[in-house]
Formats: sequence, C-alpha cells, structure tokens
Amino acid sequence: MHESWHTNYNSIKEEIERFEQMENGHKNHFFDVHTIENIFDFFSDKFQFDKAERVLQIGMHQHPYATSLKIKQAIVLIEKGEDQAAIHLLEELKSLEQSNPEVFLNLGLVYLRNNRINDALICFNNALDSAFEDRDEILLDIAINLNQEEAFVHTISFLEQEINNYPDSESLLFELAYAYDKEYNLDKGLETYLKVIDINPFSENAWYNLGILHIKNCDYEAANNCYDYTLALNPRHGEALFNKANNMVNLDRCQEAIDIYIDYISYGYEEILPYHYIADCYERIGDIEMALRFYRLATKTDPAYMPVWLNYLACLINHQFKKESVKAGKLAIKYHPDFGEFWYLYGRALLLNKKYDKAYKAFEEAFEDDPESLRNFHEIYQLIMVETPAKQRGRQLQAWLKKYPDSPAVHFILATYYIKDSRNVKKAAIHFEKAMQNDPGSFDLLIDLIPELDGPIDRSPILRSILYKYLIHDDGPF
Repeated sequence: MHESWHTNYNSIKEEIERFEQMENGHKNHFFDVHTIENIFDFFSDKFQFDKAERVLQIGMHQHPYATSLKIKQAIVLIEKGEDQAAIHLLEELKSLEQSNPEVFLNLGLVYLRNNRINDALICFNNALDSAFEDRDEILLDIAINLNQEEAFVHTISFLEQEINNYPDSESLLFELAYAYDKEYNLDKGLETYLKVIDINPFSENAWYNLGILHIKNCDYEAANNCYDYTLALNPRHGEALFNKANNMVNLDRCQEAIDIYIDYISYGYEEILPYHYIADCYERIGDIEMALRFYRLATKTDPAYMPVWLNYLACLINHQFKKESVKAGKLAIKYHPDFGEFWYLYGRALLLNKKYDKAYKAFEEAFEDDPESLRNFHEIYQLIMVETPAKQRGRQLQAWLKKYPDSPAVHFILATYYIKDSRNVKKAAIHFEKAMQNDPGSFDLLIDLIPELDGPIDRSPILRSILYKYLIHDDGPF
C-alpha cells in the first residue's frame, strides 16, 4: 500500500466524468494538480491502474513540474514492476524534496522489494522523521511491507519504538503481534494479540492468530477457545475450522475432529486434506473399514497427492489387506513411478501375497532410489537369505557391493552376513568399519532390524572396538 487515503467518489464525481469525456475524445479539460491526485487515487484504490496511469499522463502533460504527480508516477512504475525506473525517479525527487515523507516511504518500499534492506530502513526512518500528519499511516505502511518481505525483526524494531504513541491502534498492534509470532516470541505475541482483542473483540483474524500461537505454545484447550470465538464471528472461517479439527487430533479427540473436518468440507473447501485426515482419525480409533473408505476417496479425489497414498498403503499392509494392498501399490507407482517409498511399500504388499520374485524387484527399485537406505536393503537381504541357496548368497551380496561400493547399507548387510552366516569376523570387521565410517547413525536401526547381532558384536573385541570408535551418543562418544 503506497497511499492510505481513500478518495470519496461523490466528492469528485464530476471530475471523473470530465476525465472520461476526455478519454472518449469528446472534450479537452484542464485539471488542477489536486484534482489529478484525487482521480488517480480513486482509480488506484479500485485497482484500475490503466486508468490511473492515463489520468496521470494528462496531469504530467498539464503540470510537468508537479512533484506530487511525479511521486504518483513512481507508484505506477512500482506497480508495473519497473523498479529501477522507480528508484531513479524517486532518488531524483529525494534530492529535491528532502522533507516529503511520501518520497522516502515509496523509495524505501522499492528498496525493500529489491533486498536493499539498509537503504530501505534509512528511507523509512526519514519518512517518519519528516511526517507530521498521518504518521501512524506511514508507520503502518512500513510495518505491513516489512512483514510481507519477512523482515520481522525490523518490524518489531520500528513498532516497539513507536507503539506507545499509538496504544489504541488495532492495525499497528496486529502487525507487531504478527511479527512476534513469526520470530517465535510467543509470550509477546500472545500479549499483543490480547491487546488487539481488547480494542476490537470482534476481530476474527486476531482470535484466529491467537489460536495459532496457543498451539505453538502447546496450550490446545486455549487454542480451541480462540477458534470457537473465530467461528462465532464467522462460521465459514475455513482456516479456523481446519485448525480446530487438527487441534482436536492433538487432544486425541478424533471423533470430534472428524465431525469438524466434515463441516469444513460442507462449506465447499478443498476436500483432499480433510479426506486424508478423516481417514487417519478413523485409523487411530480403530475403525479400519471407515479409514479405508476415506483413504480410497482421497486417492480418487487427487491421485497426485502423495501423502495419502503412503498412509493408505501402510494401513492396508499393517492390517493385511493382501489383494487391495497390491492393487493400491500398483496405482501409487502408476502416478508416482519415481518415488522409491512407493516401490518399498509395493514390495511389502507383494511379500504379504508371497510373490517373492516381484517383491525382490520392487525392493531393487526402492534401493536404487535411495542407495543408502538400510531398511530397503535389509528387505533385499532377507529375500536373498530365503530364496537363494546358501552357497550363492555371498556371491549375490558381493554383486550388490560391486554395484554400490560406497553404500553403508550394503556394508552393514555384508557385515551381518559374515557375522551370522559365514562366521568370518575379519571380513565382517572390514565391512562393519566402512559402514560405521560413513553412517554411524544407522547402527541403532541395524540392531532394531537384526537384534541377534547385538551379542556377537559385543563379544568380539575387534567389532566392539570399531563400534566404540565411531558410535556417538548425545553425551559424547560411546
């Protein structure tokens, strides 16, 4: 917002009609500078920038030296994205009009948009220093634009210095609270939103944002109260409905969350996320039939939305829906063929159906997508151990090593093979050290996947020394 004054149409109706006569080629008229400004502001406020620019051209032709019209010209350049031309014009005006706050304000805004933060801050300070009337409006323009550019620290700096001069300004307090929120200063954000609400208890946005801060503060009941106030003021406030439903999940009140998600859908808002979250809620409360109904609905609503496929497939696999899990896995891969996690879940579905060869190929695809995934290669290892004759297992694992010589996952599994099956500690140590060098954080996962390794590693001096050498805990080396 470059100008905060809104033109009253009735007061300049005749002047607008005269301008439109000129537009239509019927008459030529003369306008004084003030009238040109008023007509320009009228069209700008209605976002009719083409007309605003044309009336300005008339004004510049009739008053070529009018500084106030040159400022308007700079605003037009900013709106058209011609920032460098606007900067050039405003810098010229600054040298001529050293006490005009509009020059400094608009120059600061265009500097800010071009990431010239320090130059912008200097201009904003000059704008405030030279302002007498409407100083609070200039301050609000500065705060809004700083927040829009995510310069929240600077918003706080400006407003903390000035807010005592405008303690009843709802708009300034709102921008300050918003900046506190974004800087994660929760206490000051909560305090400032409450000040906004004291001034205007009917501010639905203040109640809504206050609810968000309470969630960040893990005060879910207080957040619900805020969302209730928001919805009392505006029952169709989509974000408040959706956030309240999410908040009910935080409180483990899934059935209430489901009801609110359905309310959200009933107002015509986008369906994919609530369908997904309703399915998750039903799964949490153990109603798997309803969970699958909504997972199916969500995947049909938007097959490109990946997260719902992940939960849908996991639900099918965890509850051993054998045929549907394979069918859903194929569909997920059809829509997302390059996403390795779907190949992994498809492989798990195939294992449920004892289709081991196909499962092996699916896990190959998953591992190729992420050659450092110990979880994925463990699935391959398990299939090798089940499906491959004992004499060929080592050769098959060596073939994987040849293909992925730097993969810590392959080295972890080779170490496992040499510990459990080949009982060759020296070879196990070589691979165990290479794995631990590159990915010590996966050791815990290795033990989770293959808990019987814990004892042999602990009993072997060489393996234990490698473990102690690389394994790091929160309080330092193991």
